[in-house]
Amino acid sequence: MKTHILIQYKDGLISILKKPAAWVFILLMIVSIQVGKNTAPTWRAETISLDVKTNLSGDLYYVFKKKEIPITKLKEKSESILTNTYLDSINNAKKSPEIMQEFIYEVVSDGATLQRKFYLVKASKHYKFWSLLPAITAIILCWVTREPLTALFAGILSGSFLLGNFDIIELTFLPRLMTKGAVGITILYLWLLGGLMGIWAKTGAAQAFAEYMTKNFVKGPKTAKLVAWMLGIIFFQGGTVSTVLVGTTVRPLADKENISHEELSYIVDSTASPIATIIPFNAWPGYVQAFIFVSGVPFLATETDRLIFFFKSIPLSFYSIFAIIGTFLLSIDKAPFLGKQLKEAINRSRSTGALDAPGAEPLAKVSIEDNPVAKDYNPHIIDFFVPLGVLIGTAIGTYIAYGSPQVRWAFGLSLATAILLGLIRGLKIKELLNGLEGGFKSVIMGTLILLFAVTIGGLSKEAG
Repeated sequence: MKTHILIQYKDGLISILKKPAAWVFILLMIVSIQVGKNTAPTWRAETISLDVKTNLSGDLYYVFKKKEIPITKLKEKSESILTNTYLDSINNAKKSPEIMQEFIYEVVSDGATLQRKFYLVKASKHYKFWSLLPAITAIILCWVTREPLTALFAGILSGSFLLGNFDIIELTFLPRLMTKGAVGITILYLWLLGGLMGIWAKTGAAQAFAEYMTKNFVKGPKTAKLVAWMLGIIFFQGGTVSTVLVGTTVRPLADKENISHEELSYIVDSTASPIATIIPFNAWPGYVQAFIFVSGVPFLATETDRLIFFFKSIPLSFYSIFAIIGTFLLSIDKAPFLGKQLKEAINRSRSTGALDAPGAEPLAKVSIEDNPVAKDYNPHIIDFFVPLGVLIGTAIGTYIAYGSPQVRWAFGLSLATAILLGLIRGLKIKELLNGLEGGFKSVIMGTLILLFAVTIGGLSKEAG
């Protein structure tokens, strides 16, 4: 028995090593370890101009990600320690700086008066072109394996080895997956979105919506795609809101009209962030204006000036304009240019009904077979429209009240409404839990990819 198991392991190992991806992976890991072991980081001074304000107590602060950051231990520029001369000596000694950042100011004249300009000086490191190694590893393996989760994990290993972190769990994953962003992704995509999709599948809400729209509005693939495009335009509050909301809403309708998932993905994705930048009544202007502050440029001096400048620049948002026009032309079957793969996807779905390419493994999949409608439950369009109304109303309402849509609030209340409505209409607790379980399972892979992307992003930033 032991001999048989050893033979199986041996044969399995040989079959793995015969694959090019295995040797590419091994080579990239060896390179990462050697670079991390033998290459010292290069430290440079990064100077950031600050738009400094004064609070009621007379203390100085600046705003970053909607938070007031106090300015402490302010020094004159001539007293600054973090200079490139100092960091050059650190690089020669192959050491790390004793301090990582400091606030400085200088007095400048605008011709009539003297004023102080404020800066944040940070010590930032990089490993020259080796800093790109984690990203290059992920991209190369994604090409070779056609599997994003494996490729991202390899990139994470490469970044960890480059930084000398061999305890992958404690030093790499835990610090980055314990951040607010990572937890937010898990709550939104795994619990809330997955749960809502599962409940809609269990109550038959998605199918009821598709049948209702087909009977009253949609007369074929063209009108179904137009519905997706118009919803992408209507939900302009933000890229995440639009992508998740439109994709979840339109998919059952698009599936019923044999629209390939390649087409639907393109329409949903390219009407999300593009429309949010062209109709920017959302958090985008406030986010961007902080990045276009340039010390000494009068028409960018205040936040109001920068917002005015941003809105004036909208007609020059060529990518967004072309993306929205392109998706519209695809929706009405008048696209002047289509790639070979997209043409094949359209022909495949229309002629055979196959919504995914042969061998494709969708990251989010809730099918009738995997999560069937609850027995003795009578699906109704109300199961779809009431939670959807709560979702849209909460997103728009929180945008009006707070200046940005609270996506997790919207999906949380929508999920709670779908659950309550299902129970009132006769859905049994056991069926409800089965629906939630099926919904969670359907988005696990997508959630993992997002979390891995956050992790490799943090490693790449740390590597410079």
